[in-house]
Amino acid sequence: MQSSEVVLINLSKQSLKKNYTHERLYRILYNPHMYIKAFSNIYSNNGSATAGIDGKTASNFSEELINSIIISIKDESYQPSPSKRVNIPKKNGKTRPLSIPSFTDRIVQEICRLILEAIYEPQFSISSHGFRPNKSCHTALMEIDRIYTGVNWFIEGDIKGFFDNIKHHKLIEILGKTIKDEKFLRLIRKFLKAGYIEDFKFNKTYTGTPQGGIISPILANIYLNELDKYILDDLKKEFDLGNPKAQQRNPVYRNLEYQVSQLRKKIEASDNEKERNNLILQFKDLKSKKANTPTISNSKGYKRLKYVRYADDFLIGVNGSKEDCIKLKQTIKDFLNQELELELSNDKTLITHSSKNARFLGYDISIGNNNTPYKNKQGGKIRCARRNVRLMMPKEVIEKFIVKHKLVKDINANKWMPICRTPLIRLSDLEIINVFNAEIRGIYNYYRLAENVTHKMWQLRYVMEYSCIKTLAGKHHSSVRKTFKKHRYGTHWGIKYQTKTGEAVCYFYNKGFPRNRTTSKNDDPDLKPNVMKYMSRTELEKRISAKKCEWCGKEDVPFEIHHVKRLKDVKGKDWWEQQMIARNRKTLVLCFDCHRKIAHGSRT
Repeated sequence: MQSSEVVLINLSKQSLKKNYTHERLYRILYNPHMYIKAFSNIYSNNGSATAGIDGKTASNFSEELINSIIISIKDESYQPSPSKRVNIPKKNGKTRPLSIPSFTDRIVQEICRLILEAIYEPQFSISSHGFRPNKSCHTALMEIDRIYTGVNWFIEGDIKGFFDNIKHHKLIEILGKTIKDEKFLRLIRKFLKAGYIEDFKFNKTYTGTPQGGIISPILANIYLNELDKYILDDLKKEFDLGNPKAQQRNPVYRNLEYQVSQLRKKIEASDNEKERNNLILQFKDLKSKKANTPTISNSKGYKRLKYVRYADDFLIGVNGSKEDCIKLKQTIKDFLNQELELELSNDKTLITHSSKNARFLGYDISIGNNNTPYKNKQGGKIRCARRNVRLMMPKEVIEKFIVKHKLVKDINANKWMPICRTPLIRLSDLEIINVFNAEIRGIYNYYRLAENVTHKMWQLRYVMEYSCIKTLAGKHHSSVRKTFKKHRYGTHWGIKYQTKTGEAVCYFYNKGFPRNRTTSKNDDPDLKPNVMKYMSRTELEKRISAKKCEWCGKEDVPFEIHHVKRLKDVKGKDWWEQQMIARNRKTLVLCFDCHRKIAHGSRT
């Protein structure tokens, strides 16, 4: 059997060939190395310790399990179990259904995901950023920041109930264009039709991909890749008009430039002080007019369309008129209806002028048009950068966070008065300050690309700091002043705690909130797919493939995996806990006998 690395590299290389179709993919699931690869990818997730309806978790992974799955795969008797459905709250107060597949299904789905990713990742558009390796909300926003300069209009696109309305027959049809393996397609269809259990009742699935399934994100991207190709290959080519290099210098600006140069010559040649002062006043007035006048006038008929998508949300930038945007919106709506059997949400698909804020991925996006010159370091007045993209943190983000966590007495008051967070009083002092720090870091890390992140985050930090102090004061029945004094160390304050090397201090967040746009350097999309990610095994794969018990040392024995959800929960009382702590691992590869000793609590 070929190693998993070789299999995936070969698939990725073949996908670079134009119009290549893949056959005999199903037999990849006969390869035991693929199951070890899949397990090494998913075992570290917190969800690996969450059981599906079969009650199994990552601790049930073993050679015996691999062999039983392969037998059922070969005779096509493998049938995915229904997912366990839970509802998680959304920001708008509603809930999102989350499906938890069984552990066995997660392993098989991960293999299918690896296969599909190797095939389709080279084909995906660089403008697609959702659920892809080395792509994120930040890479999508930075692409907008990079290419949307000067657009006149935004089209904020949102597909109505996308994940719940994906048509299974259409998805299989799209997959069938590239994959000519009926067995593999039947397996994908089985996952789509597996259904779910909610409130102890089985429900069939007729449309959609289950949110929470490992294979769902890649299938969603394959489905919407048809939209990406249509907009970028067909609609954009038809819409774009004019040559940007043909843009002419603004004649008004050229005239002002000429007048300024002539006045400068007159000032240099003048000997009369009064006349010279008058000329200087005229010179300054013309310089000001020149700084406020665009240097370039758009060529006649110049139009451009720019497109970025993250999952089912997309933002289109248009150099053109509002009528162009209305036509584009209707064209995209018709394509989604006719070709993908999806509906564009009228309420959320908005046409917004670029001088106003368009909302995308939680940011307010607009195009700046500041005509006011400013002084440079040398003291000379220069024009501002004009028509650049502005990424802003919405003003309601801080208020919604404060209301959600009940951090102030009255959000509508002129001055916010932070209050104690009673639910946190039961925690230790260290846990309380860590909760506040984690919340601050979470918001800052997401909005660090925004121009106004520093100002907004210092507002939040003030409320969070005094709420944290009042929570600690409430816990110990003390005052704010005494609590500050007790925990102050130099210019900052924090909570002392013990470590293996001695005493340390966990400070309240004190690192500041500078705007950080390093994402643009590290996450530029590659025009060529990166196949190097398939070329090395993880440490866990090597340990499993060695077939050696990591406790008793027996070799060439069937392996079983012992897995814990969090290493910090391991106390070190038993021999296997000491082993995990010493090696800093959440897993142990054991033989049958040693695994049973752990199961029965043996310490010998």
